[in-house]
Amino acid sequence: MKKILISSFVSLSLITHANAHLIMSYVEVNSNQLSNVGCFVRSDNAQPFIHMTSIFAANINGDNPNNPVIYFNPQVKNLLTNEYKQVENLQKMGIKVLITLLGNHQNAGWACMTNMQSKIKFAKDIVQMVNKYKLDGVDIDDEYSNCSPNENSLADLAQLIKADPAFKNKILSKALFSDSFEFSNHKLAKYLDYGWEMTYSSNNFAGRLNPYLSYGMKKEKLLLGSWTQISNFPPSEITQYVVKNNFAGIMIYDITANSQNFLNSLVQTNANNSLAINVLPNCLK
Repeated sequence: MKKILISSFVSLSLITHANAHLIMSYVEVNSNQLSNVGCFVRSDNAQPFIHMTSIFAANINGDNPNNPVIYFNPQVKNLLTNEYKQVENLQKMGIKVLITLLGNHQNAGWACMTNMQSKIKFAKDIVQMVNKYKLDGVDIDDEYSNCSPNENSLADLAQLIKADPAFKNKILSKALFSDSFEFSNHKLAKYLDYGWEMTYSSNNFAGRLNPYLSYGMKKEKLLLGSWTQISNFPPSEITQYVVKNNFAGIMIYDITANSQNFLNSLVQTNANNSLAINVLPNCLK
């Protein structure tokens, strides 16, 4: 996964209106509890700070690009079977729960497919997975696939997924990074509900997000990514840029039991802020 000063009035707008901007997160469930997402609440209204999260990650396996298989590693499988209450409890709090589908160093992936009948089948497999586990959508992370990518595979899959009646009211999102070729046919953007750019170490925020506007994405669908483990610049600069430029919100990778300080650094955009991100008692694991 990878200094703009504005007025106090503008910089506060993200944090004084609970739903003004979307806060999305990833959780590496191999080593962290998904339930931790619901533990972080706003000090002003005790509502969850994070509105949407994604289970990271299910994989795309296979040695034939036109016969991919969805694979759950032991941790993901355990979460979706034995520990499913973690998903249900977040949804009861109003938090949308997605699952990320990621390449796995094999000859299969989002951008690998060439046969339309195979695309139709795989899109159906993805929709069935989302509905089987009562998830709120699927997140595309087109990395780590050892295949020959093409510009139509992902766009076709996205179109098929969104056209499936069983995917109605579900979310299709994409992690954005070095993927201009996937938008080059001018199809993909119209099928994505959200995208989050993930060049985490760069504070060239305009350079990170503006290309996607030219690809057809709207500001209200674009989020700027942050990573709890990277501190090349104050996280509050991400908040300030998103608010000033009217983008959809912020993506946070990776929520853990130790993320409170980072979340507070996101919202502390000026010295007069009163908002803090609190932790529910006996919640973090």
